[in-house]
Amino acid sequence: MLDYTAMDFETANSYRGSPCAVGLVRVRDGEVVDQVRWLMRPPADVDHFDPFNVSIHGITADMVRDEPRWSEMLPRIVDYVGDDVVVAHNARFDVGVIRHACSIDGIASPTVRFLCTLVMARRALSLPSYSLPFVVEALGIRSENHHDPLADATAVAGIVRKLAERASETNLAGLANSLHVAIGWLREGTYGGSASLEHRPGLIHPGVNRDADPDSHLYGRVVVFTGALTSMTRQSAWEECARAGAIPQANTTKRTNVLVVGDVDPAYLRPGATITGKTRKVFELQARGQDIEIMTEDEFLQCLADKPLDPEAANGNGIRGHSD
Repeated sequence: MLDYTAMDFETANSYRGSPCAVGLVRVRDGEVVDQVRWLMRPPADVDHFDPFNVSIHGITADMVRDEPRWSEMLPRIVDYVGDDVVVAHNARFDVGVIRHACSIDGIASPTVRFLCTLVMARRALSLPSYSLPFVVEALGIRSENHHDPLADATAVAGIVRKLAERASETNLAGLANSLHVAIGWLREGTYGGSASLEHRPGLIHPGVNRDADPDSHLYGRVVVFTGALTSMTRQSAWEECARAGAIPQANTTKRTNVLVVGDVDPAYLRPGATITGKTRKVFELQARGQDIEIMTEDEFLQCLADKPLDPEAANGNGIRGHSD
């Protein structure tokens, strides 16, 4: 059965964990049976509204002034979704909103299974762009008010219906399998993406920019990545490292100086947590006296932007989120 909940978040500012609105659409057997659009106040530490974000979705601080905070709204969202798989367009962004909002509030992330229509559209269609407006137009779906969370969540439901019809699939798992796309998961702070299951060519090692700023935090350091990044592909991360004068590396060795952890919520990066093998090896090398820094994805992005790693100095982390 095509049973799931479509989801779309909008954020108040450039920090991914600043949700100010969510649209949720409940689908049963391929048909919309219920829908909600909820406004909310972002976590208190990141509750400012950037003019850029407001210009996109039209939601202002005044509009959410009397709405619940994220920490109060999260149980309502979890209750609405229930045991459904969540479907979103660019699910890395929407699941990232949940992860980062929970992290900055110091609360546990919920367990979520999710599927990405952006990834599925890339597997099923040939388009100049796979942003939501291009996909809905290509599939003949009527959609208005892009960046209204309920309108976008409704569009996601339309994409699933059209892709299922094209693939002659009658259930969500079958649709995902037919397109060779994995159903992702978020649990206990760890993350597995909704990504293509097909083999991809190995990473291409970029040439290091020797003219990069030698005072950069990453300059001359050997950087390894572990887990799924939400802001860019692994290849793009390697290229950004090289641009900053750092040396990207596939595996943790005695040369490694920085490990960027992409699949663990910062709130769970503590002793005793479930961690990847690369992270575990770094802890072992640290214990032997090797100088290695463990960095979250947001901290890595701050370094690329040449911003301080002190959260207060970084003005609410200062990381630009993105949504399609």
